[in-house]
Amino acid sequence: MIARELISTTIPVLHPNDAGTEALRLMNEFHVTQLPLVVEDKYAALIDEDTVLDWEDPDILLEAAPYGNLKPAIPEQAHHLEALKLFYEFKLSVLPVVSKDNDYLGLISKDTLLAALAQFNAVKDPGGLIALDLDPRDYSLSEIARIAESNDVSLLSVQTITDPQTGRLEVLLKTNRLDLQALVATFERFNYTIKYLFSEAQEEDLVKKNYDLLMNYISM
Repeated sequence: MIARELISTTIPVLHPNDAGTEALRLMNEFHVTQLPLVVEDKYAALIDEDTVLDWEDPDILLEAAPYGNLKPAIPEQAHHLEALKLFYEFKLSVLPVVSKDNDYLGLISKDTLLAALAQFNAVKDPGGLIALDLDPRDYSLSEIARIAESNDVSLLSVQTITDPQTGRLEVLLKTNRLDLQALVATFERFNYTIKYLFSEAQEEDLVKKNYDLLMNYISM
């Protein structure tokens, strides 16, 4: 999914003749902490709520205001994971999308990006999760997929992360099945270490524990 496909047009932009108070009003109305400043259809800067609140005169026009050099943006053809990186790096609530000539095209909101990530990682699809712990040298996606397929399990998404302290690799598998006991047994037979598991059995245990807690509370 590319940035252009995530553009939201419902959140307004700021212009040089807008005052700081107007910027704060719009941020509050649309529940964001930044808004883009657009000058003659070109992206100029990202106005931040905290910066405006620090001004001695909040009624000053943006064209004369010290709004700083905050100017994160993403090209329209960039992948949405690049957008995630910028959201994290600059602590954004919105991210402007620009053309190769810096024309302002719209913005990506945090909610829109979160929905895209959920779709990308198959979060909405039912299924269990298995996290494998292994040495990076032993990582073979083809072997992991083959083991899953041998148990009639499809991998909906695969995520990897390296522990900076140990150098070990965590491989998170989102599957299409909730009953994963047979798959876990197969992985263990092939000497894979299961770091954690969220499966049908665990969900049933959680429901039972919550029910028991409720009954104990009622009987008090």
